[in-house]
Amino acid sequence: MRKFLVTVLLLGAIGAYFIYAISQNLETERNDVSISINDPDVTPTSLSIAVIGDTHLPEGPEPLAAFRELLLEVKAAEPDLVLLVGDYIFDPSGEQLSAHRENIIKAMKLVDPIPRAVVLGNYETWSDADSWLAEFERLGVDVMENEVTVLETAKGPVCVRGLGDKFTSRFGYVDYPDECKSIPKLTITHDPAGAFDRRMKGLVIAGHTHCGQVSLPFIGPLWVPTDAPSFAHCGLHEGGNIKVFVTSGVGTSILPLRFGAQSQWDLLSLKVE
Repeated sequence: MRKFLVTVLLLGAIGAYFIYAISQNLETERNDVSISINDPDVTPTSLSIAVIGDTHLPEGPEPLAAFRELLLEVKAAEPDLVLLVGDYIFDPSGEQLSAHRENIIKAMKLVDPIPRAVVLGNYETWSDADSWLAEFERLGVDVMENEVTVLETAKGPVCVRGLGDKFTSRFGYVDYPDECKSIPKLTITHDPAGAFDRRMKGLVIAGHTHCGQVSLPFIGPLWVPTDAPSFAHCGLHEGGNIKVFVTSGVGTSILPLRFGAQSQWDLLSLKVE
C-alpha cells in the first residue's frame, strides 16, 4: 500500500511539474541576445533589432488583441528595426481567413514609425501565398520575397535581404546589390534551411522551428520540420561565413502546447565591427 501511495504521489508531482512548465513556456517572454558581426566595408555601428516569429494566431478577437499587445510591447522597447519572419496564422483553412489575414496585416502597422521587414512562412503558402502578397500590397505593408531593400533606421540605412521560405520551395537566392556594400546587412527568411545555401554569407535570421516546441530532458525536440542542421534549430549558431539566429517564436502549431521551448520574441543587440 505504501509503495502504491508513493507511486501515485510521484506521478502526481511529475504531472504537476509538466502542467506548470507548459503553462510557463506558453507565456511569451522577451529574449535578449547579443550578436557581433565583422564587416570591414562598414563603419562600426550598433543596432537594436526586434524579431517576431511564428505567431500562429487563431481566428477571433482575443488572439488578435494579444498580437496587438505584443506589437505594442515590442514598439515600447524602441528597437531600430522590427523583423517579422512568417507563420502568422494557426489554421490555413480557417472559416474567416480573408478577414483574419486583413486584421493581422493591419496590426503590423502598430510598430510604425519603426521600420519593419516582413517575410512569409509556410502557413501563408498553405493558405494561398498570392492572396497574402496581394493583401500586403493593398494595405500598404511591404513584404519581401527573394529581394533586397534598404530601410532607413534611426541609426542609418540597413540593407535587408528577404528570402522565400525553403520549406515550401519559395526560396530563391539573390545577392546584395553594390549599394549595400558599405552599410549593415542582414538576411531574413522563414525556414533556417535557407541559410545553408552555399552562396550565403553574413547574418541570417529565421524562425519556423519553434525550437522544437516540445523538447524533452535528455532527449531533445521530438520533431523539427526543417532540413537545417541540428545546431541551427534554435538560438544563435556561429560558424564559417554565416551566423544564424533562429527564434523560438511566439505561438504553437498542431498541438497548443510548449515544453522546453519558451514562447518569446527577441531583442537582438547587433554590433557591426
